[in-house]
Amino acid sequence: MAEYINIVLPDGMTVGDKDNSLLPNPDEVLYWNNYKNRTFYIDYEIEDDYELIELSKLIIQFNMNEINIPEEQLKPIYLFIHSYGGDLEQANYFCDLIESSRIPIYTIAMGAAMSAGFLIFLSGKRRFVFNHTQLLVHSGSGVLQGTAEQIEEAQKNYQRQIDGMRDFILSHTTIDAKTFNKNKKKDWYLTTEEIIKYNVGEIINSFTDFYIDNKTVNTDDKTDKKE
Repeated sequence: MAEYINIVLPDGMTVGDKDNSLLPNPDEVLYWNNYKNRTFYIDYEIEDDYELIELSKLIIQFNMNEINIPEEQLKPIYLFIHSYGGDLEQANYFCDLIESSRIPIYTIAMGAAMSAGFLIFLSGKRRFVFNHTQLLVHSGSGVLQGTAEQIEEAQKNYQRQIDGMRDFILSHTTIDAKTFNKNKKKDWYLTTEEIIKYNVGEIINSFTDFYIDNKTVNTDDKTDKKE
């Protein structure tokens, strides 16, 4: 069972009091509870504004702090994703980070995991999808500017990124090249049947479907535990 931070209020004060200056910041309480439960969120556009960098620092910190814990005793990190996509370069580096993490990272798509958000979702050690989540695959879009030579080189680089995205999707699912090429030029919204058919993720109905590992793995207990 998850443990939550105890909020101790001054004598005589309740949450409804007019003077709440001494109460903890709700965002800080939520953050530390999430940190303790190893639960984090990508609920924003994937852009170059350093939000992913801050999340990366936490993942790196967890891995460094637990470097001496046997892998079978590591508790997973849970990454909830609600994103309509964004920058492909940012998504690519973050996918590399997730896959290089010694601690297993479970990705949970909620609401939307589209384009770059879909790639990050695919990088999870285990992948879970709520029933009404929208997963979108497409070839992306971009705007190039500069001299003719710069545009030419940028176009070549962009094509390499698109090819890499295709290879990444094919290697992390059972989508075949023919099916991908048929659908890549349009916005391909995956149905529940396609998510199951192509091994994109596990459809879930309850939090216990992915939080079950909390019952069997504990970094504070070095003894082996049976499932």
